Amino acid sequence: MQVVSGLVVLLNLALALVVGIRLLRRWSRGGGVPERSLGIYFLASAFLGTVPQIIVYGSLADPSWSLPDLLIRVLLCMAIFGMAVGAVGVYIFTWSTFRPNQHWAGAAVGAGFGALAFGFLSEAMDDGFALALFPGPGHWLGWAGRTLPMLWLSIESFRYYALLRRRLRLGLADPVLTNRFLLWGIWAAAVFLNLSADPVARVAYAVSAGTGVGELVAETATPIILVTILVTMALGAVSVVTLFLTFFATRSYRRWIEASSPSRSA
Repeated sequence: MQVVSGLVVLLNLALALVVGIRLLRRWSRGGGVPERSLGIYFLASAFLGTVPQIIVYGSLADPSWSLPDLLIRVLLCMAIFGMAVGAVGVYIFTWSTFRPNQHWAGAAVGAGFGALAFGFLSEAMDDGFALALFPGPGHWLGWAGRTLPMLWLSIESFRYYALLRRRLRLGLADPVLTNRFLLWGIWAAAVFLNLSADPVARVAYAVSAGTGVGELVAETATPIILVTILVTMALGAVSVVTLFLTFFATRSYRRWIEASSPSRSA
């Protein structure tokens, strides 16, 4: 299981790096806000924000890799900052792509920026980015700011897919482009659920541990950790497949989408 989980993580990292560089190159050659903001997300959050987390949690899994507390705090600070920067990119992409003229969307982006900034500063002052079983409110405010834009992106992608699907039946939309929004929505939903696995696991442990919630009890935590690993591994695999098909769809896949298009069967 560890080998498969590690492979999924590496594939996601490689794709994030390749896609991020590709999008920023497009932006440098005359692209717009979507390419720039998404490129920032993939490089800052999906790649640079993930590597420090792998180092920290990998050190916890193997006692021989144990790290000094100060180094753990620095790495978690880097991870949270990278994910916050990436979340800014997701907010801007979703706003500019799907709701550019909606005032409520602009207000949502402003609220998201505030949650990211205040959450980061609060966690720095209160917890000092310490590795804790139950961190303070600043951590969760920042978590909400980093996680909710993926839910918003998923909803907007599915909504736009439904709109294009109706046009597709009339032959007014491209089937590959329509499918891309479906893939994008699934990818964003998988990332959102993956980010949500951590607080769910913590709550599950708190419920299971009862009065002993203040300390990590291996017998209680182990089954929860194993289930969490399985869930995140499956969601990571979904992310790899959908992200790859979004940006690097094969000819056979495109032909299959075009052949199964409602406009062809009408």
